[in-house]
Amino acid sequence: MAGSFVSKPQEDPILSARIDSLGLLAEHLTEPVMIISPSWELVYANDAARQFATECPLLEHSQGKEVSSPTPPEPCKSCSEKSVLQVGGDRNPYEMTQQPNSRHAQCPFSQSLVLSGIQGEIGCVLMIGRTAKETVVVRKDRPLLKSLPAEHHESGANDLDELIGESPSMQQVMEMIRLVANSSATVLLQGESGTGKELVARTIHRLSKRRDRPFIVVDCASLPETLIESELFGHVQGAFTGAETDRRGLFEEAHGGTIFLDEIANTSLMFQAKVLRVLQEGEIKPVGSSQSINIDVRVISATNKPLVDLVKTNTFREDLYYRLAVLPVDIPPLRERREDIPLLMRYFLERSASRHNQPVLAIKPQTVEVLINHSWPGNVRELENAIERAVVTADQDVLTSQGLCHFLSRPQESSDLLAVGKSGPEERARIVQALREAGGNKRRAARLLKISRATLYNKLRVYNFQPGPAKSDPS
Repeated sequence: MAGSFVSKPQEDPILSARIDSLGLLAEHLTEPVMIISPSWELVYANDAARQFATECPLLEHSQGKEVSSPTPPEPCKSCSEKSVLQVGGDRNPYEMTQQPNSRHAQCPFSQSLVLSGIQGEIGCVLMIGRTAKETVVVRKDRPLLKSLPAEHHESGANDLDELIGESPSMQQVMEMIRLVANSSATVLLQGESGTGKELVARTIHRLSKRRDRPFIVVDCASLPETLIESELFGHVQGAFTGAETDRRGLFEEAHGGTIFLDEIANTSLMFQAKVLRVLQEGEIKPVGSSQSINIDVRVISATNKPLVDLVKTNTFREDLYYRLAVLPVDIPPLRERREDIPLLMRYFLERSASRHNQPVLAIKPQTVEVLINHSWPGNVRELENAIERAVVTADQDVLTSQGLCHFLSRPQESSDLLAVGKSGPEERARIVQALREAGGNKRRAARLLKISRATLYNKLRVYNFQPGPAKSDPS
């Protein structure tokens, strides 16, 4: 790493993981970044920060030393860390403090952010400075974006091929994916249903050093409480009634690779406790076994709900949240990246035409305008589903707004129309119809209904649907 660690706290694994991850990210920034302990010791500084060694007493004190002196110097009077430490535990840990831009504020590191430890206390403070130039992310390899020319890219030509978008928000997501991929830290993907969190997780795995090892998807919300331990950790023969043979759990199946915990917010506290133990101990114990098994698994989790709010209501474990959110990645909803809609339209049209052996439909400008102005409660999933259905039912070679709008949600509808807590004959009929259209495939049925798979599973339990064999998802 271009930057260097002067002294790193080892007693707190959460804080240590966050510092490691931030160091990895800061290596690619032209902005000066350093991390300071509450006792004013320098923990980390990237190369861009070293240029301010003569202006920052904390940096100057550490130059050429492997560890900080027993008596660190006093910070400058305008140091932005002071205000953070004064507020202490009452401060929002995700709120950035910024010093006023005046002649009296001479500190080169004008912004600061708390790095919390495992108990939520202030473990360190991240300090970020400004350069005279616009912030630049140093890219050491290929361009990030796929512009979707008429001909397809050759296989392997772009390692982010499946992520479509040229909007600033998607550029940031793509850059974050590149930066976090080589880290072993846990990643939390945050975004509304239908934004493509699983695709992002698969991309992170594909770009990581674990790419040749398994990628295991766990739909957390669909796991019955009685089967959680067996599904995740496996069991030995005779562990319980029906356990006729030994069975490997999903964590063991993912050994050496990545496990993706989807819909982590919709899990019970019991489930969360078991996942936390795996993250802390790095081992699992199959049901009925007295022997633990060491595992090496990277955990990527996803949520469409703000976990911080769930922690406040005691419906999500705070200690697990800090474990999962070492590297958070926010995925924007489609309504916040409307400039990407034409690219996405073309991509889905070509893919659907190939899948269903249909000609690629031309697009009228009015159709593009209609889609750009749509509210998109179902996000990219809604767009993909609408275009696929339009391709299958098309009776002409042009995609018109009239032919497409039939498959879009109406203004009075929303992605939570089938939300948990609402039920009735009409809703049940819609679910039945969607399952028929999807050939029994629940993942595809959820896309047709513009809801998450977790919500569909909950509805199936409410209506006491009998599970049946599901066809494989062609997507």
